[in-house]
Amino acid sequence: MVSAGSYVLSAVMLAALVLSLGFSAVLLRRRLLPEWEGPPARLVESIVAIALLIWLSELLGVFGLFYAGALVGASVALAAGIALVLGPGGRQGQPGRALGFSPRSWRHSLSRWGEKQDAAPDRATPVSLSETTLVAIGVVALVFAHWGLTTADALSRGIFNFDSLWYHMPFAVEMAKSHSVTGIHYTETVFTNWFYPQNSELLHAVGVLITERDTLSLFLNFGWLAVAFLAAWCIGRPYGCGHLSVVAVAILLSSHTLVVREPGAAKNDLMAAALLLAAIAILVSRETYLTRVAWGRGAGRARRPVFRPADSSGGANSEAKNPAPDRDPSLTTGPASQMLSLAVAGLATGMAVGTKSTALAMAAALTVAVIALSPTGRRWAGAGWWFAAAFAGGGFWYLRNLIVAGNPLPQLESLGPISLPHPERLQSGRPDFSVAHYATDTAVWTEYFTPELHQAFGILWPLVLAAAIAGSLIALIWGGERVLRWMGAVALFGLLAYHFTPLTAAGAEGAPEGFGINLRYAVPALLAAIVLVPVVVRQFASAAGGAVVPHSGGRRGAAPEHMGEGRRDRTRGRAAWWLSLAALLVVLVVSDRLDAVVRDPDRVFAWVLALLLVLVPAALLFARRRGVPQGAVAVGFAALAVAAVAIGYPVQRDYLDDRFRNADPETSIPGMRLDSAYRWAREVEDARIGLAGTTAGFLGYGFYGTDLSNHVHYLGVEGPHGAFNAIPACREFRAVVNAAELDYLVTAPFLNFIETDEPIASPEAGWLRGEPAVTSVDRSGPVTVWRVRGRLDPAACARRNAPLRYVPQQPG
Repeated sequence: MVSAGSYVLSAVMLAALVLSLGFSAVLLRRRLLPEWEGPPARLVESIVAIALLIWLSELLGVFGLFYAGALVGASVALAAGIALVLGPGGRQGQPGRALGFSPRSWRHSLSRWGEKQDAAPDRATPVSLSETTLVAIGVVALVFAHWGLTTADALSRGIFNFDSLWYHMPFAVEMAKSHSVTGIHYTETVFTNWFYPQNSELLHAVGVLITERDTLSLFLNFGWLAVAFLAAWCIGRPYGCGHLSVVAVAILLSSHTLVVREPGAAKNDLMAAALLLAAIAILVSRETYLTRVAWGRGAGRARRPVFRPADSSGGANSEAKNPAPDRDPSLTTGPASQMLSLAVAGLATGMAVGTKSTALAMAAALTVAVIALSPTGRRWAGAGWWFAAAFAGGGFWYLRNLIVAGNPLPQLESLGPISLPHPERLQSGRPDFSVAHYATDTAVWTEYFTPELHQAFGILWPLVLAAAIAGSLIALIWGGERVLRWMGAVALFGLLAYHFTPLTAAGAEGAPEGFGINLRYAVPALLAAIVLVPVVVRQFASAAGGAVVPHSGGRRGAAPEHMGEGRRDRTRGRAAWWLSLAALLVVLVVSDRLDAVVRDPDRVFAWVLALLLVLVPAALLFARRRGVPQGAVAVGFAALAVAAVAIGYPVQRDYLDDRFRNADPETSIPGMRLDSAYRWAREVEDARIGLAGTTAGFLGYGFYGTDLSNHVHYLGVEGPHGAFNAIPACREFRAVVNAAELDYLVTAPFLNFIETDEPIASPEAGWLRGEPAVTSVDRSGPVTVWRVRGRLDPAACARRNAPLRYVPQQPG
């Protein structure tokens, strides 16, 4: 267990890391994009802070210096360096002017961080600020509480998500233990997931480094949940419907397909989706901001203006009426400013691709959109900024693959007739059919696709999917703004690409058992699509009631005698707003079964989590906006952090005490006959443990032990281009066991992906039978834990009756 002193030290180091990265991100954003305010600015700062953490970790890891102290020290040094360079005593003038910016004191920049941004509500917004804000906060808190139920389950028994046990957490722990990011960790011999991009695993490794446990990994995805909500707000905000966009994405974020996999686990589907949504939000904010500036200057009046309603963080009105006194007007539309905002969107896209390779399709579509949206004569420059930032965000892992395998994407074995370097595999999992393979198979749709869609998105799943598709189509065809049309096209392309993505209908021919699990591959495109629904509805409502000029209260050019008609329009707009909100809330509650947050036994923990992460921070920000001194609000946040740390200690203690201890066969984790072996590993420390048989490999994380001190290796044979294959012979197997210098060896069956309840025999246990150097210390069905007390005799294999050469294979 973790002592109180070690826990407090970890909390202090974590606070230093987060605060220094946040400090750096705020300074950089305020220097390079000073015209950005409110939620879009917070989104940009979040992306920059995460990128800084990834870059520092990669840089240290390349040189084998990925230690907790080194990382925290580097982040603090970076913050100090940025403050000196951008501060009045440093040499900030030259970099600023080189980018087209005038110098500004970093002290003044920081003083505006918590500045109150009061503004009169925009009359184009049909509902008052307090109403809309309360609705958005309530929905976000509800979704956080819903996620809290799954997290409570993980806290009571350990991380139980299959992919997290298979490779997400083993990759993270190996980075933390080796202090390097260049090594290849082989988890089993069926797939080649060691070539997957690993931005998310790197972030989990940071948590393991600082705490020496995996507790933070159970909560990391709540951060990506917050990023997704913030991005949704930023997309709807310019059109007066940020609150509706938040409710719309909540329908997907609280769906079964995410709630059962993302909270309390190391899954990275939401991380990739949130980053892509953030890229879209930055592009929308950038384009609408430039349109508003052009409208205000009298340029481009043929274009339809966009709405910039005020909100809790300030908005277009406050910015237009009370500009910062030291702001250079040339900053708003300067080429450098345009390119830098484009680069941040590219950075978010690159980080998404560096998280999951399935994000490549939407990243490609966004690239085309960016080039099309760039002004004539600036497209090459825009593409250059975009690609450079995207490569910085996720290119590291693909470069590593190129060096190791000769192919940045080794899973791609050919391009048409051209064969690419790739690792050859002796074993295979289930067939990797795509949804398109069954496009016309009505039997598969009836027996598999329809029930899984119902389970994933609830009883109203046809309405949810239809709304997402319709929102994209309407945005593409009648979006009004160019950026909306292109974002509609991006979402539609993502949905189309999903149907052709391998493994989306994985399973034996005619039995795509993997369809439901891999519906998560569609989440990024669905989020991008459904967030546009309130926007296009608002666009149509505005067109029907008369276009509203920003900062005016009625129809364009409305005369006094028409003011009564304008009031009727606003009344109808208010009714339409509440009707839209009611419809979205009904779909959210009914389809996602959110009644669980008031009836589940873990509801108290879930709502405490929502209180700490959503409601209290929102109340503090509201208090600041109502005039409470900034210092008092800062003290409130500090008190909240202290309370979270105080609550976290007993929570972590109970989690570590219960982690993988569950012996109930009805809820055993991880199941697949490894429960007894997991309980055995809880009490083992600093041991070298070898795994044989892919069931143990796919669920290898539990063998690292409670304190993650064990060294876990799956036994196999390395091959060309990063291949790692099963050992086919007894003599070779014993030689590998000897070379690994193991303390323990776990033998398990071959995992049958098609019929998981019918494991396939694997020969390793037979190859050990009668060997005096190993002794069984734990046995549960076909899974055995062996104590290795000396060197095995390879020559004894010739006297064995077991098959000397045998590679278990997936049937069919």
